[in-house]
Amino acid sequence: MRARTPVSKTTAPAAPPGRRQSWAMAVKRPYGSFSIEEGTLLIRSRAQRLAAPFQSSTVRYGFMLSFGLLFVCLYGLSPFRGDMVPLDIESQWTPHLLPGDNPYFKTGSVSAHNDEVSARLDRCASLGMLRETANPNSLPELGLHEEGRYTAEGCGVRQTTVILLSSLWFTEAYQGSSTTGEGIWAQSVLSALNYHGYSYMFSSMGWYNNDMNKTIEIWDKHKKNIRLVLADAEQVDTCWNGEKQPCRKTATNPGGIEVWRLLSFWYWDNPRGPLGAPFTLSPFPRNDNHFISLSIEPTCHRYPHIAPSSRPKPPQAYLLAKQVHYLEDSPEFAWTIPALANLNSSLGISVVGGMVNDDGDTAAAVEAAGLKNLGQLGKIDFYKELARSFVLIGVGRPKISPSPWDALCMGVPFINPILEWDENDPEDRSKWVAQSWHMTDLHPPYVYSVKARDMNGLQEAVHAALTHPIKSYIPDNMSFRFVTERLHDLVEGDWRGKAQAILIERLHSGWGEMFVL
Repeated sequence: MRARTPVSKTTAPAAPPGRRQSWAMAVKRPYGSFSIEEGTLLIRSRAQRLAAPFQSSTVRYGFMLSFGLLFVCLYGLSPFRGDMVPLDIESQWTPHLLPGDNPYFKTGSVSAHNDEVSARLDRCASLGMLRETANPNSLPELGLHEEGRYTAEGCGVRQTTVILLSSLWFTEAYQGSSTTGEGIWAQSVLSALNYHGYSYMFSSMGWYNNDMNKTIEIWDKHKKNIRLVLADAEQVDTCWNGEKQPCRKTATNPGGIEVWRLLSFWYWDNPRGPLGAPFTLSPFPRNDNHFISLSIEPTCHRYPHIAPSSRPKPPQAYLLAKQVHYLEDSPEFAWTIPALANLNSSLGISVVGGMVNDDGDTAAAVEAAGLKNLGQLGKIDFYKELARSFVLIGVGRPKISPSPWDALCMGVPFINPILEWDENDPEDRSKWVAQSWHMTDLHPPYVYSVKARDMNGLQEAVHAALTHPIKSYIPDNMSFRFVTERLHDLVEGDWRGKAQAILIERLHSGWGEMFVL
């Protein structure tokens, strides 16, 4: 294998159990779980509140804490609206919540949602209650009674602070049509927005369309209330360059979107966009981008947990592979089909996967080897099969999928294939290229890092996972509390000040494109 340069570690990765990072938060998990072993719904006591990261306005939130529940009862506010949302986030689990329910997320029609938000803003304007919320910390504080009146009418500060979601992934997540890593990250961000009670609107034009017409249309109508625009990196480039229509604010387009409101919603590690890493959002901490973690906690902990003693016999190992061609005989496949089949016979287990049959020859080889393909699975069925398994086996693709984190949350360890390493120092993890390279700092019994085509190492790791079951594990920086705090800081942050610092540096150095704040 060829040598690799060390991976940048500008931000510490998530710590495995027993190790703590300076920024990590130890919190008690707020979600109960279904115990199939006991056959009852466990309702766990909440010893610690996940209070929302409140703004500094003690007057406004003092009112919320005192009168929030009263207004919820009187006015029947939606659980996805308003400044009052954080008040009830720690309510006890009730039996009507089904496995898979995420109380902070819902799917629906994008156009219907946009119409609802727009109508509410228009109504607030007609009542004389629509304040300019585009810039944080710019609103005069109102008295308790007056702020309560605004909130009851749906015109509270957060209710009228709009995040414009231009990225396709938000639309896909809201419509319930995406199970990709980007879609799951988008769902996590939407959940955090709902948690805080911020409003949002969608403006994606669809696949392979980086046009910003819809974004500009919504901006022109509601610019006094739009705080930020979260866009695909290509959309940011389109807006910046003005390729199809005037988009960003310039000397000749003073009504355009200020560049400091444009943030690239980017799943990968490299920076994207004219303002670089500080204005590139990333779900992982091991890069210089702005870290907005993803959390699968609200969903994962509402799925069944099956105790190791109650899992199927023979024990089930699940393959992390979305498509059957991932198992074709190629350098990208970390193992071989015979090696996977050998696990069945040598360890007395059953290796299964849920793969789209997109390669007839490989599908035939999988079937002939005795490996079971369940076909393409929906999210709920995937979680059910994962809960039944004792290990999740990576095969080389897909890269940095969130599914291994799902597995750890459900008490299922992950085998992480190492695809490239330094031959002179094969244990130097900084030079590893892994299927999930954000997990190379984690160790057994949670994550087993095995070099590709090391069939003995694979068998040893599977045996170790079988004989050393784990409990649920979520890194501190993937907890829902961490995500909500990061999201709050994102929305309330001084992005204009950050852009101004970049502009001053460019003026001094003479390097980089200039822009209008």
